[in-house]
Amino acid sequence: MAAHLLAAFMLLMMAFGANAADCNAVWAATGAKPGSSSCRWDAYSGVPGGMQYYNCVSLPLIDAWCATPADDQPEASCPVADPVYPGSGAVTLTEADFVSGDEIPMLFARTYRSKSLIASATAMGPVWFHSWQRNLGLTNANNGSTSTVLAYRQSGEPITFVWSAGTWRTKAFTGLALAQNDSGWTLTDLSTETVESYSGQGVLLAERTKTGFVRTLSYDGSGLLTTVTQHAEGTDANKDIALRLDYDDKRRLSRLNDPLGGLTQYGYDANGNLVSVTWPDGYVRRYVYDDTRFKNALTGEIDESGNRIATWSYDAQGRAVAVSHPNAGQNVQLAYNAGSTVITGGKGSTTLSLSSIGGMLRPTGSASTEGNTNSGWDASGNLLKDTDASGGTSEYSYDDTGRPVRATVKSTSGTSITTIRYYDASGLRPSMIASPRLIQSFVYDANGNVTGISETPTTDATGSSAFDATKADGVTTAYGMTYDADNRLAFVMQLADGKSAAQWKVNRDSTGNVFAIIALGDIPQATEFISRDAAHRVQYGYNPTGDFYLRYDRRGRIDNFKFNEYASPANGGIRRVFKARFGYSPDGRVLSRTGTVANDGSVLDLNDGTDIPVSSDETNQWIDNYNYGDSPVGPPANLQGARRLLGDNFLGASTVCSGCHFSAGLIDGTVRGIAMVYRLLQNPVVRYGIGQGARKAAENWDRIKQMCKPAAETEVDGISPGRITSEYTDITIGKSVRNIQTDIGKAEFEANLVESGYAQTVSKDGRTDILTKGEIKYTVREHSNTGVPTAEYFPSGAEKATVKIRLEK
Repeated sequence: MAAHLLAAFMLLMMAFGANAADCNAVWAATGAKPGSSSCRWDAYSGVPGGMQYYNCVSLPLIDAWCATPADDQPEASCPVADPVYPGSGAVTLTEADFVSGDEIPMLFARTYRSKSLIASATAMGPVWFHSWQRNLGLTNANNGSTSTVLAYRQSGEPITFVWSAGTWRTKAFTGLALAQNDSGWTLTDLSTETVESYSGQGVLLAERTKTGFVRTLSYDGSGLLTTVTQHAEGTDANKDIALRLDYDDKRRLSRLNDPLGGLTQYGYDANGNLVSVTWPDGYVRRYVYDDTRFKNALTGEIDESGNRIATWSYDAQGRAVAVSHPNAGQNVQLAYNAGSTVITGGKGSTTLSLSSIGGMLRPTGSASTEGNTNSGWDASGNLLKDTDASGGTSEYSYDDTGRPVRATVKSTSGTSITTIRYYDASGLRPSMIASPRLIQSFVYDANGNVTGISETPTTDATGSSAFDATKADGVTTAYGMTYDADNRLAFVMQLADGKSAAQWKVNRDSTGNVFAIIALGDIPQATEFISRDAAHRVQYGYNPTGDFYLRYDRRGRIDNFKFNEYASPANGGIRRVFKARFGYSPDGRVLSRTGTVANDGSVLDLNDGTDIPVSSDETNQWIDNYNYGDSPVGPPANLQGARRLLGDNFLGASTVCSGCHFSAGLIDGTVRGIAMVYRLLQNPVVRYGIGQGARKAAENWDRIKQMCKPAAETEVDGISPGRITSEYTDITIGKSVRNIQTDIGKAEFEANLVESGYAQTVSKDGRTDILTKGEIKYTVREHSNTGVPTAEYFPSGAEKATVKIRLEK
């Protein structure tokens, strides 16, 4: 009898399983709201009767559902662990497939998100979105007082605009301005003053930078994007850059044709997932989607050498719960609760609390053995107060349009208050900035270009007196700028107490980029870019200390570098020619590097002179001096160094910075101004000034200016959980560079690295601390162009730093 009853029961359970209800849909139909305090009981009590609903009254299953966001939302927390948004559990990746060499680069980037925030993403399959797919969602744009517009950005994440008081506004201040005109729409990034133009249907037509570089999109008759063309106003069209896009028979991007003739090819599986990217050199990056429950969920990434470098695992709600790597020390697990996520990795566990505020998941606090953090927001999603793990606080206030106007930062080193007064009623151009011991004032021309900046010293040690601070003794520094007809910087003058102290002239080439920055004086000194390739990358040129030459491989990496240092008193009157050659593995690691020095030579001939091989340490010193702007670039000859003495390769190999030509080997303060002018060319919208006052003002706004809020867990050695205070990512040539600010100082950071097994040495010139573990390297400098101690992280074999860390001063 018992056997018969058991068999009957099993058959009954199989029947229930075959006809079981979708519990997620059942719980949603009850009106229960994930994240709410009553979610559990609302869902439980609302489940209908019937055996098909048997599993839907399971409290553990209900609790797991209640811990998920009510809908997929953008998230203001930084992704962790290759990378996962810790609130929603969405996996995300961003890759740049093309970046030009322009001062403001043109790029083609693509972003994966396992929980897509846009339903119409099809050009690269359902879950990848490229940077030229930006569009406006106008379905509800004309609903009177409830009108909304969704602006999908480069990553596919939406920014919601609502119609309020006769203008389009976002809940929290985003630095974006939307406007409708007779022909369509414009979206302006107020921080860069780049203007995007859209059709009346929300299709991206063009973007125009502040400096007159216009990127125009062309579509075929069926609406497929076929070409993105960059033209600099006032230049020869023969120097334009064009990206051409080809598609397969399912209207998916199959090939990207770059200006150098390179082809990047894309392959897809039966579910439309991007599974392969074939680079111009023929090597392939692969993506794996083998979770049968979620056909678009990325589960693995395989590098160009065939190595699986990351594996993602998901729970029943499609949230990433584990990220695994070949190095188990990098593995991370995530456990989701109602309103919080526990992130566990090699540095222990951290609990990150989040809440949906102003239409976005935002972190409200974290807890770990290193300390607790808290973040307070207003209902719109503006950050009001941050408390970091060391007990320091940052408080912010805003004007009626949502623009930040005051930042008060308190730490063990004291209080720093920055106040901004804006030039107009809606933009981000400052008219005055008050910070500790300094007031800056700004003047603009009719086109919005800053033409004058003054820096007046004050006696206000904290900045609390704002614009009422008393003028102190000391020099008032001012800068005057003029521009050409296309709003491109043409001339800069520096004045001290009204007298000219330095002047610089800017000449442009046929691409619209800088050709020369000339420091005017009795004997003018200049840095010139003599030649650029079809992607506008610098090939060769010279600065006041020497000629430089760069050659790139098919992936855009520098594989040949030459620096011809002129004879001068600074280098003992010796003219030397340094050459470095790099060999790369399929996945981009440096496999080989050779360095030679000759006593004579010309920049135009790679084989001139007698090339004498030099030690790895001496090669490092040449390259590091060039990258960091030290003069002379050439070190003393015949360096032995720690590597040769120890017979080990633990120091790693320095690689050439592809954007350091205007800072390389500059001799003194006057000529170093060339580097300052180049930074103005790269950032034409002067937001915080130029000098030290600009640095302090920018520091105080960093946490709310175009940065995600950092999650407590971080993979960066030397920084304990909870000690990152702000973070953002730059897309650079072929790379994403993670920028971090921490409340940890240089001494504590280096001590943490040594404690975790890093060996510490000092560069031969004493300017750089080098910390290494195997082939992983950190370089730490007390003084950098940011004015604070700075560290850079180089993974094993990496061509460039992938993480830049600003340490507490």
